[in-house]
Amino acid sequence: MKHKFLLALICSSAFLGACVNVDEETSQKPFVYWKAPQDASVEHIATNQIKTNKILSETDAKNPKKNNSEEPRFVRATEKISAGEKLGITDLIDIALENNPTTRIYWFKAKSYAAEVGKANSTYYPQVSFSADVYRSRIKPSLAYGGAFAQVGKYYETGFGPSAQINWLLCDFGKRSANVDATRQALYAANFEFNRSIQDVVLQVNLAYYQFFEALGNVKASKLNIQDAQTAYESANERLNSGVGNKPDMLNALANLRNAEFSLQQAEANVETARANLASALGVEVSAKLNITDDISIPKSKQTQDKIENLIAEAMRCRQDLLASYSQLKKSQLDIKVAKRNFLPQISAGASASYVDYSKSSRGEQENLQIGVSLTWSVFEGFTRKYDLISAKMQEKIALQTIKQNQIQIVSDVWNAFYLYQSAVKQLKSAEAAVDANDEAYKATKLGYENGVNSITDFLNAQNRLASARQQQVMALSTLSSSIARLGHAVGAIMTE
Repeated sequence: MKHKFLLALICSSAFLGACVNVDEETSQKPFVYWKAPQDASVEHIATNQIKTNKILSETDAKNPKKNNSEEPRFVRATEKISAGEKLGITDLIDIALENNPTTRIYWFKAKSYAAEVGKANSTYYPQVSFSADVYRSRIKPSLAYGGAFAQVGKYYETGFGPSAQINWLLCDFGKRSANVDATRQALYAANFEFNRSIQDVVLQVNLAYYQFFEALGNVKASKLNIQDAQTAYESANERLNSGVGNKPDMLNALANLRNAEFSLQQAEANVETARANLASALGVEVSAKLNITDDISIPKSKQTQDKIENLIAEAMRCRQDLLASYSQLKKSQLDIKVAKRNFLPQISAGASASYVDYSKSSRGEQENLQIGVSLTWSVFEGFTRKYDLISAKMQEKIALQTIKQNQIQIVSDVWNAFYLYQSAVKQLKSAEAAVDANDEAYKATKLGYENGVNSITDFLNAQNRLASARQQQVMALSTLSSSIARLGHAVGAIMTE
């Protein structure tokens, strides 16, 4: 009868486990939006309170000098900011890697996964515990006589003594080893993501740096435009004073000069916007001491000399986010193995020892020592293991789709960056040629206006075209430099100079 009951229990558990379904807890279709529950509010923490290894109180955050000895101090590049020294791209990258919170987030994340690996390995060791007990008991003894029991009084006693217990899991049919391998794959994925975060920060610094350079270049171009506009105004005013010109020409030239001055003010404001964006990429507060060199050269990269097919192949080998997704796939496959092993029994060895002494001298000391091996097999636990297996299988499907998504995105990134670079090279050549051509046209038109051949409209149009060509040249140089950085990032390389 007992065997039939056990068999019926096992069959019922298997049948009920097959009926488990998680569809009601998710969106019904992969293209239908799932509405999340309302999130709880969070406590605000100020930016200057968050340090690398701790969260400061509001009082300590207002007095940062008190914490200098407790916080890691980076001095090589960051002290250049305080000194107001001019910073190149290498200095800026150093500052970003020292201060940008993004790399620290992924760094701490990797350390967390490393701890999980150690935690998984700890299951191979025995579990040892010690305890010391003191208890007070009341005892009512009874005597049996003729099938009846009669109490003969009561007494109290106190017991005390230490005890020790050791448990050692001997065999779980591969669950521990699969779990260790799974956590290690998660660690690999976290380290790959950390590497990618460094590449992302370097790209952000490069792009912000070239945008700042473009803003500075526009200021220089605006100043040259003011000089040309001033020359046009002086020429128109001189012709008016000499009686060969007219007042409308002089006023048009004056208006053009004022417009050039307005453009300069706007360009100078854009410099400060670009400085703020650069400071954000560096992970520091923006200030006037953030002095950036305007001596820029087009960065060098071996990726610009390669074919697009080779670049895509290199990206498939080197992109850290793709490598992370492969590690996530391996982890999910190992998690499935762990979930399946949960259905199997476990074999453990155990030993315990205890010593108890009593307050009454009439009772002797008690010593207990027990050693044994046990087999544990959970038959039914409310479908927990079944849900774990379903979750693990879904995670494997997610990992596969993530790999596919990353591969498609990588090809798109490399393709886009490569042809943007090709276009940027041509744009720069065209922009340089346009500056030369418009400069010659401006000089010829200026001479023609002074000799009465060209009108003031011709003169001002030539001057405006030259100004636009100069700005296009600055933008083209910035675009080319940014495209090279984007191409290296798309392939999985780091642009540091």
